[in-house]
Amino acid sequence: MEETPGTERNLSVAVAAGNDVPAGNPVVQSLFETMRQHISKGEWLPGQRLPSITQLAKAFNVSTGSMREALRSLQSIGLVQIEHGRGVFVASARPILPLDDYTNNVTNDLLIALAETRRILEPELAALAAERGTAEELAEIEQLALQMEAEAAVGRDFVEPDVLFHHRIAQATHNPVLQRLIESVSDLMLESRKRTAVEPGMTARAVRYHLLIAEALRERNGPQARLLMLAHMNDALSSLLLGQKKE
Repeated sequence: MEETPGTERNLSVAVAAGNDVPAGNPVVQSLFETMRQHISKGEWLPGQRLPSITQLAKAFNVSTGSMREALRSLQSIGLVQIEHGRGVFVASARPILPLDDYTNNVTNDLLIALAETRRILEPELAALAAERGTAEELAEIEQLALQMEAEAAVGRDFVEPDVLFHHRIAQATHNPVLQRLIESVSDLMLESRKRTAVEPGMTARAVRYHLLIAEALRERNGPQARLLMLAHMNDALSSLLLGQKKE
């Protein structure tokens, strides 16, 4: 569908109306909430192509970087689809899985089930990303790995770039079904990451795995990326199983 005439005229007013803004960059989160409301209220319809990122940023009076991050957050919950070379499209009027559906009652058994699923899926995602990812996509994945290394070096956690790292690999496969599968469990991935981070040595191992995976992707070595991701997923599953035994 074409862009809706007159959409931009109302955006700068709408940005002030966002409520219940989640924690984080206030500009990005306000954009996220306001655009989410446009979609949930039917003002932006599934299949509709939104104005360009530059046009949206101008309409909201924000930077293109903030707009891009807000759109990526909307994409992570299945509300929009960012298609390189084509634009941003509304994908759905409802999030794939609202965060509260899981995080209010997350059990260790559920996280183990997630880890088992990821152990099957993510090695193949890594292999496909090595084959299909653009140079820009693979460079962004490597930058996220370097960001994790830098955060760990100063004693800070890196939950968000960690989860984003795996999302970007899924996107680099250019397979929309696989991408949606990963996006649909993004909330559980965050919770799982928070729990495994407390295991001794887990942070250092995670940093190392991500750097090696990013290197294999950059070199377009699909078999190596697959093996490294499998080792990473096995390590995460072992950490959850160890945590279960301690309970």
